[in-house]
Amino acid sequence: MFESLSALFAANQFFSGGVVLGALGLLAVWLRDVPRHFWSVFKRNFISTLTFDNRDELMFATLVEYMNAKDVLRGINQFTVRGVRQSSAYSSFADDIRQGAYPETYLSPGEGFHIFTLDGRFMWMTRELQVVQTVLEKITLSTFGRDKKPLEEFIRAALAHRISRELNKIAIYVPNPFNHSDWMRAKLGNNRKLASIVLKAGQTESILADLSRFFASRDRYETLGIPWRRGYLLYGSPGTGKTSLVTAIASELSLNVCSVSLASSGLNDDRVNALLSSVPPRSIILIEDIDSFFRQREQANAQMKLSFSGFINALDGVASHEGSVVFMTTNFPELIDDAVIRSGRVDFRMELSRCDQHQLRHMFLKFFDAPAAAEAFASALEPGRWSPAEVQERLLKATDAQSALQYFQPVPAAAA
Repeated sequence: MFESLSALFAANQFFSGGVVLGALGLLAVWLRDVPRHFWSVFKRNFISTLTFDNRDELMFATLVEYMNAKDVLRGINQFTVRGVRQSSAYSSFADDIRQGAYPETYLSPGEGFHIFTLDGRFMWMTRELQVVQTVLEKITLSTFGRDKKPLEEFIRAALAHRISRELNKIAIYVPNPFNHSDWMRAKLGNNRKLASIVLKAGQTESILADLSRFFASRDRYETLGIPWRRGYLLYGSPGTGKTSLVTAIASELSLNVCSVSLASSGLNDDRVNALLSSVPPRSIILIEDIDSFFRQREQANAQMKLSFSGFINALDGVASHEGSVVFMTTNFPELIDDAVIRSGRVDFRMELSRCDQHQLRHMFLKFFDAPAAAEAFASALEPGRWSPAEVQERLLKATDAQSALQYFQPVPAAAA
């Protein structure tokens, strides 16, 4: 066979020339791919790469937002800007602006190739944009070495940054006017520190300890066959901080607040049942001024669509939600039907009343770091006369500790 091929090559110069040219072409193709193959082998063995794209909305937004926090990435002169609305409660950007929910902007490296040093490590990034049926945006972050810990640390730091920002806000939900069985986020406000709420001695610690025990007792509730829920009643005169306390507790425990008023004309049995059955996870249900519901029921001209039995059934239905917490507030607890606040529906009751000396002293210290002046201030005012809201309003007017007391002087009869 070898002799036949030799004879063929010798007899047919065109055939032999074609074979030689083909071999040279194959060699040229192979030599052309050598750098690519060499780079592929080098990349697999000596470079670590992190790739993410906008199909994963959570991680892509988290990592891009984190780039804005890193000066070396934010400072690249070819950048992409991303606007983030701070509220989902309103239907348009114009509504956001009118309600004071201004957007935030985040800068990150733009489309193309970028080289930089991040946290003392040489890195490079490629950002690509592809338009097919949808827009696909892909970012590749690379560094030398097979150790993937630097890239994992980048991911962890980005998640920690996002979580920190989210936990620094508290989401307030109200019934959605466009969907009668759902909630909408009314606002995303700053956390309110529990320490900023000044109650009587031991009250803050008492309610926080009760909630902490509740959230830690899930297994015990399940073992005993008791629905894992907790009901609270906060009562007292106006301005004593009932709603503020609920907001501060939600901030302290990283919970949402779903607020509803039973006196709303848009509530009926079906809607309140649907709302209390669709509360977002890790939320406090806040039913404010529950006494107004009972007052309106007694008025002949009131257009009440929500029945007492419908409310009770909806309240009991909350028990089916694991870990549900219901706070009810009232200025007039004597108007509330006993069936609503019986044990099992309300497990913890707390009265928030007008300021005693302890509250007066500590509220003064919130505004002025002057212990001696705070003691004199608390001694000079009559306990039980001023609500926390009134004390705060007057202390805000004072420019220094010495002038604070003048804002609490009785109004002269002639002026009144």
